[in-house]
Amino acid sequence: MQVRGKVKDKKGAILNAALTLVTKYGLHGISMKMIAEEADIAAGTIYVHFKNKEEMLASLFSNITSEINLLVEELYRPNELFKDNFIRIWSEVLKVYINDQRVPDFINQYAYSASDNSDEKERLLTPVYDLIEKARKDGIVKHFPLTGLIALIHGPLVSLVRMGRDTDLLTKDIDVTMYAEACWNAISAH
Repeated sequence: MQVRGKVKDKKGAILNAALTLVTKYGLHGISMKMIAEEADIAAGTIYVHFKNKEEMLASLFSNITSEINLLVEELYRPNELFKDNFIRIWSEVLKVYINDQRVPDFINQYAYSASDNSDEKERLLTPVYDLIEKARKDGIVKHFPLTGLIALIHGPLVSLVRMGRDTDLLTKDIDVTMYAEACWNAISAH
């Protein structure tokens, strides 16, 4: 993810700091002052780039989902079976989540927050939703509500990363494909 590591520009430093702090303290447990200190900038600098905390968090969510959408678009091969695409994409998203474990924590917190931006959240994930919806209409995946399918797909990603923090699950050379296959079996119509 672009928001990870040393960041040269101040806006990037702000978003990186917010990502770190949200995963430590939660969406409502952080202040602009905390973000400024973590980013090593003056607090007023944040307001040069963002109107308020909500706008900053929305921008962070947009950046992360854009990168995930780009990954999905790069990995999706329309001439291959949906199952093969699913396993490849799911496996790569898991690797992204393992490499920067702040990302799934932030996505989970932000996506389920009580903010008034549910339309924006859906719009940002439209490429992923569209692929799942097409597979559902084509009878490839179970005819569950779209949100239920997304929960069955994304939930295991987040759970594996979280469990990996407390166990050696992710420190071993895990067979990511094995987990992707299990997730596929949960949503497959056949």
